[in-house]
Amino acid sequence: MCTHPIRRYVPSAWETEWSLQVLRLNDRTPSWKTGCELMRRNQTAIRAWLAFANARRPMAGRRAPPLPPVEALWFFSYHAFVDCNGAWLDAVPIEPLVGFLRHPQMHCMQLPRSQQWQFVTTKAHLLPSWATEVWPGGDKSSSLAIFFDLGASLYNKGGGGASMKWFVDEYAARGIRFDRVFAWEAAAHSDSKIYSAMPNDIVDRISYYNLPVDAAVGAKHNPWRTLRAVARTVDFVVVKIDIDNSPIEEALIAELLDDGELATLIDELYFEHHVRDSPMWAYGWRANTVTNQTLVHSYNTFTRLREMGIRAHSWV
Repeated sequence: MCTHPIRRYVPSAWETEWSLQVLRLNDRTPSWKTGCELMRRNQTAIRAWLAFANARRPMAGRRAPPLPPVEALWFFSYHAFVDCNGAWLDAVPIEPLVGFLRHPQMHCMQLPRSQQWQFVTTKAHLLPSWATEVWPGGDKSSSLAIFFDLGASLYNKGGGGASMKWFVDEYAARGIRFDRVFAWEAAAHSDSKIYSAMPNDIVDRISYYNLPVDAAVGAKHNPWRTLRAVARTVDFVVVKIDIDNSPIEEALIAELLDDGELATLIDELYFEHHVRDSPMWAYGWRANTVTNQTLVHSYNTFTRLREMGIRAHSWV
């Protein structure tokens, strides 16, 4: 029975162009010449994307994000929200799947390497949801907001930046306060190191598992088992996957793609997909990438997740 709005994914024309070209983009050379040539062809779209992402950031007094300008619709992909009868309710933009799914100015802009590094972990191009998009009517009384951080590091520290703090702060600024936080981190830390930097209200809401994620289906520390136990379809669930262990990450994603019921529990997913033959190998990714998957798999994976109704973002 249909009880809540349905998300339908609509890829942009720009994304569709890249999807048709992706088989040509498994370029093993550090320059990634073919991909960069295609990326540099769309400077107007890149500038407009970043300008809109900046305009969409939280500002004092703002309760809802701006809509993208009409001329931007050809390059922004989005999820259309429709009711149970198919009537249009809303559309929420998301980053187009273009390039090698990082910041659009990374690698191909012919900048010195020292300047390129600033784009490796930047998140300025991402479009997280706002409360008004999650609960358009403003009624969230029966809904919890839950965050799952797989590869959490420490609250204010991490190899690619402080992911947990970033998610807590960014969503709070958009009107979404996480009622529960679940975190997994394989690197051993003392209790004092884990909790000292956490605000008291996060300590009161977090379940921090200082041990590796187990990708075996139904395992005690398989995060999907926990998610099924604590979340409902009415809840707003955000998941970040960045474990730096490709076999485990791929197994988790495969389980999600094979389980439509599990997918209905996840609203927003951030996944750093480690693949072969990507320009990221020039930035040291090769050491953490034991996989046969390529950029083709990335495009297929993110497209399928989005088509399942999940706002799937390529993480950094």
